[in-house]
Amino acid sequence: MKGDRVVLRNILLGASVGAVMSLLHKPTREACGEKLSACKSKIKLYRSNPNLLTDCIKEKIEETKKLSASVTDDLNFLNQQIRELKETTPKVIELIEETREHFSKKTDNRLE
Repeated sequence: MKGDRVVLRNILLGASVGAVMSLLHKPTREACGEKLSACKSKIKLYRSNPNLLTDCIKEKIEETKKLSASVTDDLNFLNQQIRELKETTPKVIELIEETREHFSKKTDNRLE
């Protein structure tokens, strides 16, 4: 239990040091400031218009549902194609073998 605390503390310490080190880089610091300002303005907007947040969440849920349905359709199509390949591959291999045997017999006859 104590070892877990030490590991967790060291992880947090390392992350903190990394964050401070990255903020020493001016473009990174400026980008973080811009992101923070954008977040603050969105929070203010959603606080004053909670219906806007609700609509945004509903829209994202609908997009996620559509994406999920699309992925499901694609996976079903791929599974069907794989099933068909499993069924037809042995037939194709058999045809190839028969063709190879046919031509090898003709070649053997010509050589004799």
